[in-house]
Amino acid sequence: MKIPFINITSLSLSSKLFWVLFTPSFIISLMVTIFLLSTRFNDLNRNLHEQSRHITEQVSTTSAYAIVFSDQNMMYRILQNALNNPNISSVQLYNSEQKAIAELGKPSIQNSPFFPEKNEVIEYEDRLESISAIYYTSNSLDGIFNSQTDLFNTQDQRSLIGWVRVEANKATVQLEKYQYSSLVIFIFLLFNVAMILGAFHASKILTQPINKLASALSKLVKGQFSTAKLMKLPAEYTSIQRDLLDLTERLEHHNEELVSGIEQATEDIRRSLDSMEEKSAQLHIANREAMESNRLKSQFLANISHEVRTPLNAILGYTKTLQKDIKDPQHRLYVNTIEQSTNSLLAVIGDILDFSKIEAGKLSLESNHFNLKTLIDDVYQTLSINLLNKEKHIDLVPEFGLDVPEWFIGDSTRIRQILTNLIGNAIKFTHQGSVRTRVAIATENDQDITLSFQIIDTGIGIAENKIHRLFKPFSQVDTSTTRQFGGTGLGLVITKKLVEQMNGKIEISSDPSIGSTFRFTITLKKSTKTQSDKTSLGLHTLILEPSSTYKSYLNNYLQSIGVSCSICSDIEQTVALLNKQHDKIDAILLSVVPNEQSIYEIRELITYSTQQFSIPCILMIQPPGQITHYPDLKDICSDILLKPISHDRLYHALQNLGHNPITTSQPQKTNAQRDKIKGLSILAVDDSPINLQLLNHWLIPIGLDVTLAYSGQQALDLAMNKHFDLVFMDIQMPEMDGMETTQHLRQLDAYKNTPIIALTAHALGSEQQQMLSSGMNAYLTKPIDEELLISTIEKWCSNTDTFQDQVNAKLVDIFDLEKALSIVDGKEEIAKEMFDMLADSLSAEKKLIKHHLENQDTKKLIEVVHRIHGASKYTGTVNIARHANFLETHLKELGMEDAEGVTEDFLEAIDELLDHRQLIPWNQALDSSTTKA
Repeated sequence: MKIPFINITSLSLSSKLFWVLFTPSFIISLMVTIFLLSTRFNDLNRNLHEQSRHITEQVSTTSAYAIVFSDQNMMYRILQNALNNPNISSVQLYNSEQKAIAELGKPSIQNSPFFPEKNEVIEYEDRLESISAIYYTSNSLDGIFNSQTDLFNTQDQRSLIGWVRVEANKATVQLEKYQYSSLVIFIFLLFNVAMILGAFHASKILTQPINKLASALSKLVKGQFSTAKLMKLPAEYTSIQRDLLDLTERLEHHNEELVSGIEQATEDIRRSLDSMEEKSAQLHIANREAMESNRLKSQFLANISHEVRTPLNAILGYTKTLQKDIKDPQHRLYVNTIEQSTNSLLAVIGDILDFSKIEAGKLSLESNHFNLKTLIDDVYQTLSINLLNKEKHIDLVPEFGLDVPEWFIGDSTRIRQILTNLIGNAIKFTHQGSVRTRVAIATENDQDITLSFQIIDTGIGIAENKIHRLFKPFSQVDTSTTRQFGGTGLGLVITKKLVEQMNGKIEISSDPSIGSTFRFTITLKKSTKTQSDKTSLGLHTLILEPSSTYKSYLNNYLQSIGVSCSICSDIEQTVALLNKQHDKIDAILLSVVPNEQSIYEIRELITYSTQQFSIPCILMIQPPGQITHYPDLKDICSDILLKPISHDRLYHALQNLGHNPITTSQPQKTNAQRDKIKGLSILAVDDSPINLQLLNHWLIPIGLDVTLAYSGQQALDLAMNKHFDLVFMDIQMPEMDGMETTQHLRQLDAYKNTPIIALTAHALGSEQQQMLSSGMNAYLTKPIDEELLISTIEKWCSNTDTFQDQVNAKLVDIFDLEKALSIVDGKEEIAKEMFDMLADSLSAEKKLIKHHLENQDTKKLIEVVHRIHGASKYTGTVNIARHANFLETHLKELGMEDAEGVTEDFLEAIDELLDHRQLIPWNQALDSSTTKA
């Protein structure tokens, strides 16, 4: 019998108690029933077997004589006696030849049975067959006397004379089984019905007080105290009822106190709300003041940027102008130092503005192709000029892995800033030894490559308990270093943020007895530009270099460009090698130590090598300013290189032995390129006469007609009387700024498509977008590079697109105005309202996306992306819709696996839309739709 499964936990207390009482009796009765049935069935089967075997043996014994004497009558009498048993259905006798000689009853099968030598019982489904052999035994007594044993031997002679087969029917036994089973099952059912009724009645009686208690507690919970007091329980539960009444009275008392407390608390909350409303008003005022303060701060930074960059633009501009005509290497060195110092000042200003951008979350990275090895060489050159002096002699050594390519795609300006901060700090805090920069590949794939940088110095180091101060703004390890070494305390903070923005991390290990090591990684894109293969020079040089570190650095590079080396550590060894191998030496590289004795020896060595053997000498100096005290050295050497030695400059110096590359002027544009812009009329607008004069110096010599305007109003007056091919517009000017002036110019028919380029010292991205939305084509950030200025003129004066075409080209992949209007049946006001609702919400949505991405909350991230995706389909923001679809599909199919890159693309699409929001020509669209109508 199959017992259905019952979930006890879902039953009521009465049902549980019922099953507890009934289940044991049911199991016991079931076991007794099974035992009785199995015992009775076994007895019936055993009796039938024994009865069949007994009858078979009886017939076998009594029929032996009849078979021997072929007495048929006796045979049938014996068979009839056996057949009188009700369970026997047939009896057969067989002779020794296995032929039937007598039978009574009808056997179940007609074929020949199995004839064993002993009694065998075979059981079938509906019958039993018992077969036994019949033996005849004769006894003869031979009185043979054995004299040896004195024994008599009796010999039994038994012979097989036939078989008897008895077939018993199981029908009677089966009937008895059915009858017995019916009786037992009936008793089992009757017993269990009685037990069910008894258990059910007992469970009701036993659970009734408990149910009353549960009901009383339920009413207590609902606060029906009077009903709970009237509850009556059986006499056995007197103590429980007494406790219940006591509990009811206590709860009633507490309830009264609670109601009174709630009323008092409500009154207190009401008073607190009045106070909070007053505080909220005060907070709103304070928040408004903070926002105004933040606006003033941004405006202050913009003004400071303008006021400082404007004179620096003139300094750098005139410095570059002077560099063109300077022939004297030392004077060129002076001018270069002015340029580097000005750039250092710009870097300080840049640090302050960058920190402000980081705080506002507006720091963005650019992408451009750059040569990493050249960039690091330039960083070392700049820092050596600014930070090294005659008391500080340290080796500055860049080290590149053999598998590191030269070209990458990334923000070279920011990478230069990271390296300048870290290497500059290492140089400042290192007084002897070396500063090395190691570059290796950490990981790479088909598109990206992660570089590992190490800046290792042998400086004063940092105590372990002070390392945590390094990356805090306006903080340094020791406050005294501010006076000793200078600095704003922002460099490492900005460095850390830039490294993290390039998907890297930065860490430091330091020991005051050994030095410090800064390690950081950044991820860049692979560049398609190939590494420049330098032709093998096939030269042999003699190097005088006391530093073992620099010897190895120079030797490794010279070997790579086909230059063999003989390295010396002092003057005596150098002279000895020169006399011995002068016919094999093509050039001498001399490291100059800034002291009188060393300079005198170097001068003598250069004179001796050039006059005696005509071998050119290349000076390697550090720091650069010391060579000014010995002007005669620059006239007798082939070239002067600044340490750390740049690979490209060393290669160029060896290529041009005997010539002074310093005197060569910078490459100029070809006449064909200059002819394209010659004769163009340029209007330059700026309130600074110095800046305008600098533009004159740059543009007039190449054949451009330059007109100067010192205010926005003067520019408008000049534009009305003369047509200009291009306008350079300053932004911050008195009375009328550059953006307002540009808007007035665009209203003139002659200037609707004239290129207007902003010349600005402003660095905030929001202001740059305002410039573009005011009608300007592009902007150049001060200080301005001459070559960039000229190339900008060439680019925009050769552009035949209208201004609106240029705007549409910028918006083509960002925003579809026609689609936005078609969704709302050409109603421009509704389309603009829907777009503004989406655009205004994107800044907050960006923060949510970044938050959910950091917390790896896939579900909430999908909700935000789906919300933006749905809105973007109805506002014409095609680029956001495309990237939102990519991200939503990725999150639903792959979850957070590799979701960072797809999310970053989506956020960039949002930033791109917000940056170009002001360029969307809503008014033109309205005018166009009206015209078509």
